[in-house]
Amino acid sequence: MGGGEKSQSSSSRNNSAGRPYGNKGMRNRGGKNAVFCNCGLRTVMKHSTTAENPGRPFYGCPNYEYGIHCNFFRWADGCEEQVSAAPIPLEVLHELSWRMTSLESDVKTVKMMTMVLLAFVVTFGVCLGFSLLGFIFNK
Repeated sequence: MGGGEKSQSSSSRNNSAGRPYGNKGMRNRGGKNAVFCNCGLRTVMKHSTTAENPGRPFYGCPNYEYGIHCNFFRWADGCEEQVSAAPIPLEVLHELSWRMTSLESDVKTVKMMTMVLLAFVVTFGVCLGFSLLGFIFNK
């Protein structure tokens, strides 16, 4: 109890990803206003450094700085810019639908050809094995 050596505090230890474990990020973990990213982690609030939104707060994935993130982004003030999307012409939709159907058909064909090739290789291997066994035992 008295003047003994202090153990290392939990806030200075690092986890396997190299980030500190500390209790600081655990406050209000399940609060009703908590925002979670697509990784399932509580987001961090940062401030924009762009010319269009200088200093504007936003929520982002806490793994962003480690390069293993989900690209989660949401403005903290709740205001979202309206995105005006032009309608896609019907001809383009038909072309995309045709391409999708064609690609799905190609995938089915490749799967079938793979199964046939696999069956051939297995059959050939079994026949070759029996031939080698017959050759060895007939010597």
